[in-house]
Amino acid sequence: MKPYGLFLALAVGCNHPAPFGSSATGVDGPFGGGAPPVRLTYNIGYDIWPSWSPDGSRIFYSAQDSMRPDKDHCVVAMPAAGGTRTPLQCPAPFQNDLTEIFQQPAFDGQRLAYAVSELGSAPEHAPFRFSMWLAPAAPNATARSILQFPYLAPSGSPHDAPMYLQWLRPGVLLYLGAENGCCNKDTLRFGENVVLFDVTAPKGTPRTYVPGTHRASAVAGSRDGTAIFYTFYGDSAVYRQDLASGQVDTAHNFGSGHIVRDPDVAGGRMIAVLDGQPNLRFVPAFGTVQVDYGGHLVLVDLATGGETILPDNGMLYKRPRFSPAGDRIVVEGYPYQVSSIRDANGAIIGADTVTSKWDDLWLLEE
Repeated sequence: MKPYGLFLALAVGCNHPAPFGSSATGVDGPFGGGAPPVRLTYNIGYDIWPSWSPDGSRIFYSAQDSMRPDKDHCVVAMPAAGGTRTPLQCPAPFQNDLTEIFQQPAFDGQRLAYAVSELGSAPEHAPFRFSMWLAPAAPNATARSILQFPYLAPSGSPHDAPMYLQWLRPGVLLYLGAENGCCNKDTLRFGENVVLFDVTAPKGTPRTYVPGTHRASAVAGSRDGTAIFYTFYGDSAVYRQDLASGQVDTAHNFGSGHIVRDPDVAGGRMIAVLDGQPNLRFVPAFGTVQVDYGGHLVLVDLATGGETILPDNGMLYKRPRFSPAGDRIVVEGYPYQVSSIRDANGAIIGADTVTSKWDDLWLLEE
């Protein structure tokens, strides 16, 4: 591994939860200070799938209302420097028998794309029923459904859900079509194929399935929309595919024994998640898959291949995303604790790492 240490400061601010049913007004900027690291959000539930507005002024994400028994999620926005969140798209305020999760927001400057999953009570192959929607990025704006899951991919496998939903270029969404894991109410999802979806095409127009991306673990688009970067389960390399020619190159390889995922590229640099707790397992009907509990952030200079592991600050990370200018990174941070395992004589014979299932968002600035 290359030298440690990156001269970064953490931009700090916290998000005091506002009721999902109200349009938040108030603080535009950090709530609190203190020595870094400091959380960007405070929530006893999930704050996941962060993304940026094209001008870098706002961060969009999915926030769980952990005070509700059904544990619903809203798509919300907050100022990029921290502050009060604004609910945009949310489940109905009344209690029902569904867990409704509005997630993976992506804003192109005019339209907010996002995914919705509903967990019903009836046993079925894909108990989380997914759909994709478009709406203006305003509180409670009228949304329209643009794609329903599941559908059958050319491989013959179903796509039960989208993952890593994002705008690739104007009018075209990029996502990783995924299969739900086995068994009733299982939330595991495994990448099946990268998909391009033209929202301007007539309804029923076939999606474009990117060749060579079967069993990808993550995907991100290039800033100019001409290429994609992706990873595979158990693999140490990030691959780049030119979408016009289909040519595939290795953007960067971290070397034997490492597992990388969640890449994003801007300004000649790559941010990715490396090692940590990517749990490889064999699941019947799916083969070898990866259940990710988070890893370490690594920054790569693509011109030189130089790697810098960022200090973990007692957390494992998922889904880092560069700002449009490439000078900030928003990421999910999951606290972890390492306990020593001792034999009968008190000698340390191993270690046990326990990672929190809940996270908060963090913002790194140069």
